Amino acid sequence: NFCWALGRLEGAGRELAAFGAAAAREALRREPEFSWQDLSGIVSAMMHNGLTRVGEVQEFAATLADRAAGCCDSIGNQALLNIALAAARLGVDPGTLRPMAWGIAEVFTTRMHRLNDIDLRQWLEVQRYCGLPGACSPHLAGQGPGAAGTPQQQRQQQQKQQQHGHNRGGGRVRGHGRRH
Repeated sequence: NFCWALGRLEGAGRELAAFGAAAAREALRREPEFSWQDLSGIVSAMMHNGLTRVGEVQEFAATLADRAAGCCDSIGNQALLNIALAAARLGVDPGTLRPMAWGIAEVFTTRMHRLNDIDLRQWLEVQRYCGLPGACSPHLAGQGPGAAGTPQQQRQQQQKQQQHGHNRGGGRVRGHGRRH
């Protein structure tokens, strides 16, 4: 909350960067004490305050994405989207974020009915940032949620397209959940 408030002050850029760095270090140190929803809120506040040039903030976002990649099925839609979108907008390397994006794609195959238009736009932004096949988003083009195929089919299609020098696809995201 303090990060949000500090971000609204004029001329507080250095103070905001110092606070963001300290908050990122502390959140990483105390990560097991937080739910995924809490962690997603912290990284989202950092993103909204434009802390893209703060190394500790980027490390925090990258670490969250890396850790979330292995347990996307136990994280709610909104927390998944918040973490992935914040990581992308904070400039985390797409290669670091890509495993989480694939994990999200896997869980969203069964959660598509719970996603609204904003969720779908955010998911599309993450897919494009990571270079996932899905950046064409057939759902947004009116072709329906299943048009892109399963994540495994998407990966196979992407491999085929890369062999032939092409890159296309389709997909979506959103949630909350406790860490374990």
